[in-house]
Amino acid sequence: MWVFIVFTQLLTLLTSAILYWFIRPYRKVNKAAVLAAVFVVNNAALIYGLTEFWYERFHVYLVISIFQGFMLYAAALTAVGWLLNAQLFKYVWQPKQARGAASMMYVCIVGLAVFNAYSPVVHHLTVMTDKPLAEPMTIALLSDTHLGRWFGNRQLDKLVRLVDSEQPDVVLIAGDIMNDTTIAYDHHNMHEHLSKLDAPLGVYATLGNHDYRGYDKQIAQAVTAAGITVLDNQSVLLDDSVWLIGRSDDVDQSRLSAQALLTQVDTDLPIVFLEHRPSMMDEISSLPIDLHVAGHTHGGQIFPLTLLMRGLAPLHYGAKVVGETQFLVTSGYGFGPVPFRLGTRSEIWMITLTPSDAVAEPSSQSAR
Repeated sequence: MWVFIVFTQLLTLLTSAILYWFIRPYRKVNKAAVLAAVFVVNNAALIYGLTEFWYERFHVYLVISIFQGFMLYAAALTAVGWLLNAQLFKYVWQPKQARGAASMMYVCIVGLAVFNAYSPVVHHLTVMTDKPLAEPMTIALLSDTHLGRWFGNRQLDKLVRLVDSEQPDVVLIAGDIMNDTTIAYDHHNMHEHLSKLDAPLGVYATLGNHDYRGYDKQIAQAVTAAGITVLDNQSVLLDDSVWLIGRSDDVDQSRLSAQALLTQVDTDLPIVFLEHRPSMMDEISSLPIDLHVAGHTHGGQIFPLTLLMRGLAPLHYGAKVVGETQFLVTSGYGFGPVPFRLGTRSEIWMITLTPSDAVAEPSSQSAR
C-alpha cells in the first residue's frame, strides 16, 4: 500500500510541474495556489477512493490518475516534437507553440482512449479440428463487459446489433459480466437490453473475478433471467456435435480441474473450453481440448501495461496454438474501472470451428 501511496504523490508532483509550465504563474501566491490545488484535489480523491479500495469510489480516483498520466504522455510527446523540430528542421518552438502542441496532444490522447473504449471492432478467426464435425460452427466470443457506471445500455444495444449482423450459431461470454455488483444493472434496467442478446444454439457465460466479489449469486441470477446460461463447472452439447465446457474463475475454491470436467463429455467430439482467465495453459494444452477461450487481461488496456502484460501472462492477448489446442484471449468488449483504452480496443471475436477436411478460409484476424 505504501508503495502505491508514494507513486500517487510522485504522479502529483509531475502533474504540478506540467501545470506550472503550462500556466506559467508569475506571482508567488499563484505558484503556490497551483501546487496546492493539485495536491488537494489529488489527495482528496485518493482518500475518497481508499475508503472503498478497488471498488466504485476507488474507480473515481483511478479516472483522475489516468487523466494525470495522459498529461505525462502529452508532455513527453511535446518534448519529442520539440527535439525533432530543433534537430531536423533547425526550428525551435516558441513557448506558446509548445503549449499549443501539448494541448492538442492531450486532447488527442484522451479522445483516442475514449474512442477505443466505446467503439468496438469485430475480429475473425478460423479454427480447424480433426474430430468429426458435420458442418462449421460459428462462435461469437466476448468478455469483460463490466456492466456498471461507465458501461451500460448503449453498449449492450451496440453489442446486440454487432452479434446479430454476424449471425453466429452460439454466443460465449468469458466472465466479468458486471463490475462487482448488480446495483447499476438493476438501477438502469439493463436486463431489458441484455436479454436481447440471442443465438440459435444459445448464449452461455462463465463468471469472472469481478463477478465473485460478494454478488456472485445475484449476478448469476440476473444473467440467467436475461436468457443466458451460466456454466458453473458444467458442460453442454451444442447441436449434438460440439461439447462446450464452462469453468468458474480461479477465485472459486470449489472449481473443478479441467481433467475432471472432461469426464463429463465425449472427448472424441470437438471440445470448446470457456473460462475467464488464461492462467492454466499448461494444464489445458495437455488435454484433448480443441479451443480454449478466455478474457480477463484486457490486453493490458492502457499503455504501458499493454507491453508489461506480455511478461506477466503466458498469453496476454490474441490467438496461439499450444500442443493441439487453439487458445484465444480477447481484450474484452468493456473496460473495467476506467473508461479508457490506449493501445487496445473494445472487441468481439467471431470464431469459425470447422473440420480440417473441409475447404475453409485461411485463419485471419480481420476487423471492421
